[in-house]
Amino acid sequence: MSLQRKHQRGLSLPELLVALFVFALIASVGVYAVRLAVDGRAQLLETDERLRDWQLARLIVRQDLIQVAARTVRNEFGEPLAGPFIGGLGFSGRAPVSGETPLVAFVRGGWTNFGAESPRSTLQYVEYLVIEDKIIRRTRPYLDDARNQPTDERILFHDARNVELSFLLGETSRGLDWTQDWPTAGSVAAAPKAVRLTLTTKRFGDLEQLFWLGDFSRATSALGEP
Repeated sequence: MSLQRKHQRGLSLPELLVALFVFALIASVGVYAVRLAVDGRAQLLETDERLRDWQLARLIVRQDLIQVAARTVRNEFGEPLAGPFIGGLGFSGRAPVSGETPLVAFVRGGWTNFGAESPRSTLQYVEYLVIEDKIIRRTRPYLDDARNQPTDERILFHDARNVELSFLLGETSRGLDWTQDWPTAGSVAAAPKAVRLTLTTKRFGDLEQLFWLGDFSRATSALGEP
């Protein structure tokens, strides 16, 4: 009789508490693991999106620079700029705008105008500038500037700090000769051979990008095409 009663005994209170504690511990570990997996997936998606945005921005810059045209534009007062490709001190003739730091400005070709439906050229004026911590690509429908002319802006790089642009003059016995101003004194080239972009981002750290323009030694063209 005593043996039968022994087999019919349930869990004691301490045993039940220990079992609940072990179950709660296992459940907590499982929830934490699931949370880590969800957070990791979210971080991967965010990083992947940032990389796609970076690659797209880099492609846009590359396409702009490989189609640089030797066409000098006029400012809103009808005065020609320093050259068809300007950067750094090349902007000295342009009135500064508060909150904007211009990087480079030039005219590019390849702006499709199917059937000449729009009253504009297939050339396009492009400038890159820094506003707060963003690198902006700004364009306008007509090459020469005019008051109240509409502009189109696109953010290419977010969280950009320590942004610097330099231009390749050529190669010397000491290595590559870079300058932060274009055009330079004595240079007959309409554009540099290459452009180097350096910046710092919170996610990717210090970055350096090189864009090759090639031999663009043609002299500055006249102010001809609209």
